[in-house]
Amino acid sequence: MATTKVRSSLVVAFLVALLAVGAYAADTPSAFLLAVVPLAYTVPAFVWLDRLEPEPRTMRWNAFLWGAGVSTLVASVANEVTAASVGSSAALVVSAPVAEEFMKSLGILGAAKRGHLDTPLDGAVYAGYVGLGFAMVENVTYFSDAIAEDEIGFVFALRGLFSPFAHPYFTLWVGLSVGAAVRSGRSRRYAAIRGLAPAMLLHAAWNASGLNSIFALLLLAHVVLFLVMVRRLRRMRRDEVALVRRRLVQLAFTHNVSPIELDTYGDLRATRHLRRQLPRSDRPAFDERRVMLTKLALHERCD
Repeated sequence: MATTKVRSSLVVAFLVALLAVGAYAADTPSAFLLAVVPLAYTVPAFVWLDRLEPEPRTMRWNAFLWGAGVSTLVASVANEVTAASVGSSAALVVSAPVAEEFMKSLGILGAAKRGHLDTPLDGAVYAGYVGLGFAMVENVTYFSDAIAEDEIGFVFALRGLFSPFAHPYFTLWVGLSVGAAVRSGRSRRYAAIRGLAPAMLLHAAWNASGLNSIFALLLLAHVVLFLVMVRRLRRMRRDEVALVRRRLVQLAFTHNVSPIELDTYGDLRATRHLRRQLPRSDRPAFDERRVMLTKLALHERCD
């Protein structure tokens, strides 16, 4: 597995994206603060999803920066060109879904290429961070326009409260598909293409719902599908916890797993409780041991 670090190129791209939206929102600086607010209750959802086998913090930052930097820069250029040449409606329902989802998918493939994406749940986590990064930067422009037009209450409720998971929700389809391909040894690129089809279609349908009252009915379908996806992710997480609990018993002898570890590592609440009781100096070793055993239980054959 490659050494993980925050990539400087992604930091530069993120700063360029901030400068670009900063120039756009120069007269409404509060738009930046409002764009950050949804992260307070969206990031914890993916931290919770990732608790069993946490991805490296640096890789999560890379995914977030990819969405907030490279993806937004490339997609915004594509959208501006489309709007200028064909029209804003085409940019909304054609260019935006295609360019944005394609660029976000590259962030997921990057995590897989570096050996940090092993399961569909991993793919969902990386999709979440990429999507949240993209949404944060994009929201600056939406909130800036809303402040200027004295509609910030409605727009913030719409984007910050009603649909803060929209971008992760679209990109999840790619993450799940790529994660399943990695786990089974199939082509990641073909899996990304398969995941992009529903991601782009759902994104286009979401954007189209704001153009016409008829299309607004699609919002109900999106809500239902989103709830189905949430239930699926919860079931996947529960299945992984059960798998770890079962396989730890099989790994106990070969990897010197103590009875206390058997009782603790198969129960996330017990793990959290025990960790809190440890001195701070002992927690890094505890975390390293737990993650190592979890990875073995999830990915090593136990016959």
